[in-house]
Amino acid sequence: MTDREDHVSERLLTDSPAQRTAILISTMFASSLPTVNITVVNVVLPQMRGDLSAGIEEISWALTATLIAMAISMPTAGWITNRFGGRQSVLAMTLAFTVSTGMLGPATTLEEVIFWRFCQGLFGGLIPSLSMVIVLNSYPQRQHARALALWAGGIMIGPVVGPVLGGYLSEIHSWRLAFLFMVPWGVIAYLTLLAVIPATSKQANLRLDWLGFLTLAIALASAQLMLDRGNRLDWFESHEIVIWAVIFVFAFYLFVAHSITTRQPFIDLRIFADRNFVIGTTFMFVNGAITFASLMLLPTLLGDLRDVPAETIGILLTPRSFGFIFGTYVLGRLIRFMDPRLMLALGYVVNAWAFWYMAQFNLTVGTTEVFIAGLLLGLGEGIAWTPLVTITFSGLTQELRSYAVAMFHSARFFASGVGISLVVVVLTRSMQTNRAELNESLSHFSENAEFSGISALWSLDHLGGLAALEGELVRQATMISYVNDFWVLMFASLLVMPLALLAKPIWKRPA
Repeated sequence: MTDREDHVSERLLTDSPAQRTAILISTMFASSLPTVNITVVNVVLPQMRGDLSAGIEEISWALTATLIAMAISMPTAGWITNRFGGRQSVLAMTLAFTVSTGMLGPATTLEEVIFWRFCQGLFGGLIPSLSMVIVLNSYPQRQHARALALWAGGIMIGPVVGPVLGGYLSEIHSWRLAFLFMVPWGVIAYLTLLAVIPATSKQANLRLDWLGFLTLAIALASAQLMLDRGNRLDWFESHEIVIWAVIFVFAFYLFVAHSITTRQPFIDLRIFADRNFVIGTTFMFVNGAITFASLMLLPTLLGDLRDVPAETIGILLTPRSFGFIFGTYVLGRLIRFMDPRLMLALGYVVNAWAFWYMAQFNLTVGTTEVFIAGLLLGLGEGIAWTPLVTITFSGLTQELRSYAVAMFHSARFFASGVGISLVVVVLTRSMQTNRAELNESLSHFSENAEFSGISALWSLDHLGGLAALEGELVRQATMISYVNDFWVLMFASLLVMPLALLAKPIWKRPA
């Protein structure tokens, strides 16, 4: 089928290869800005806390506000695209995100920071979904795998640049410069999108299902609050967490019941009738959980147990992005010669291998081991990405595509909260158990306690020795807990892998 025939049958935005490339680059650049924003704040948060005279609980709302806003906005991408058109929507969100980012610079109070961080999440959370719909609608279906591989590889610039940029700018000036620095790039992204994206169709008479939107927004926001605050408040021992859980269950039930019975639901549930979309979204959920969980574990392990500076940690995280880019751009080309289902399974085998490798870490772990682990993790994610998006959207019509993309990204984002909460629970509970077990093995009769030098340093007979011994026990117990988390992530990767074989075959052996 020629590009002209594709344009007619699929109602593509353009049949010009040059314009498609320009659209791909511009949407890729715009989508990388929110990812930079997410990773920057993780580095500058301690400085923000001191500058704003905020406690740990208070400054955490600078993160929580963004997560809640993204949880609310992401599912709306389908309706917004159909109602206002892809071009108008992505332009509006890019401009609003840039303004919100710029307003963080002069913010002087914690309340202002939280408000503008909420706005960042509200507008920035939509940019990747809206951009992905535009890319899908610009390329014929036979080129979706290659286009989305290039698009995703470009977005990974964010996690590479974000930590290093945030650490450097906050070091030479302040955390405010880390946000102000992004404003001119936001303006460039807006002007580029304005220049290259053609006019897109819109349904001016498409009404908003307010009940569906509100119930889903309340469900996702309450779930995000429950996941974000659960570990700090001891989960269901806290009345607040119980309240959020009840609100989530009730609101989600209302959303599903209403969506099934209404004529024009907020999310077209027909997307869940497609087997490949359900399997692909399940993989995306697991991908979000293990990706964000591991991104949280490695920096804290290096900082707490190895005393690695924040700037160095940011640099050590970059190999993961390079692995993803290599897996996507180079190995992603294998999809023309290999069944996407097998390639997707292969990606998760590499993921499991990476987590097995990390489960061998100990308190002497060095930069080489961290480099290899990051490279393997990125490689596995990169190998899996191209077949994942190819399988997920293979059976969906253009009419349902915008809803599917919105739910696809929402699943990954929601899973990030689930994954982080899971590994934090395993980490804290394991630390308690490991600490108790190690303590039981200590006594004057222990053979290790009699070794020359060690007995003087960790003497059980004076306070200094006991304090030193206590510190070492905590470090050992913590390290074992991190290893337990890596085992959990390895098994999660292996458990989901067989689902790839249940997808409908979409690959034809080349002649």
